[in-house]
Amino acid sequence: MQGLAGMHEIDSPTSPVREVAKPHPVGVCKACGAITYRKESVGQRCIRIRRGARCSGIVAVATRDACWKQCTSCSGTGKRDNTPCTYCRGIGWNLAKPWSL
Repeated sequence: MQGLAGMHEIDSPTSPVREVAKPHPVGVCKACGAITYRKESVGQRCIRIRRGARCSGIVAVATRDACWKQCTSCSGTGKRDNTPCTYCRGIGWNLAKPWSL
């Protein structure tokens, strides 16, 4: 019986749910900074629309862990108080060296 009580505590709707960190993106546009999680997009023209026109940038590879730093403000979840984190724009990661791409 005690095992069931312990399980009830874990499955309780009032217990806090810990968000897990997102994986880091695999590519970033050199012109506008748009990120992508799709490997197929790397090396291709960016699809972001800015000021009514398609971005002219090319998506650079950023697959290495050294390219990214996990956002310390949201611990990589992309959220703070159920809203997108302003420090990482909801991505959970920031480029470690944006000038090196």
